Amino acid sequence: MNLESPEQEFETLIIVLGKMKEQYVRQKEVLVKQRAAIISNNTTELTEILNQIDNINETIERLEIRRIFNTDVLAQYANTETKTIRDIVKAFPELDGKKLETAALELKKEALEVKTISTSNSSLLEISRNIVKETMKIIMTQSVDPRDKAWRTYSNSGAYARTIRKEPAHLVNRKG
Repeated sequence: MNLESPEQEFETLIIVLGKMKEQYVRQKEVLVKQRAAIISNNTTELTEILNQIDNINETIERLEIRRIFNTDVLAQYANTETKTIRDIVKAFPELDGKKLETAALELKKEALEVKTISTSNSSLLEISRNIVKETMKIIMTQSVDPRDKAWRTYSNSGAYARTIRKEPAHLVNRKG
């Protein structure tokens, strides 16, 4: 296994964490667009947004694999089992640990914001589904046709008669 120096792995880890943060920032922006599309019930835009989210998640997964690799390599250099950022900083006091800790904290902050927005969007989607479900339930169980008044014929005396027979108002029973 051709290992780089601990300094190179350390710098690479900082770069990887920075790129992960960038992806979470992008995902946050896309999730805000998703929220607007959910509220406006724009299914075309929602489909496009879901594809963007999938692409961002794939990139984050690849970066996460790289982060794990770098952390493992640094743990091997330090001859330690634990692989947290704090452990790595302690194991390499001669390197810029503050820079690594800052990158990790910024990444964590962005990931938490993405999680919060994503949870909120899931709740909005559930509310939207329930509204559609209730609307369909009302339409399908309606017992009086709202067009009933339009089917009346009035005489000169003001009396009315139905011109066609009343049918159930269910969408599945309608003709034409």
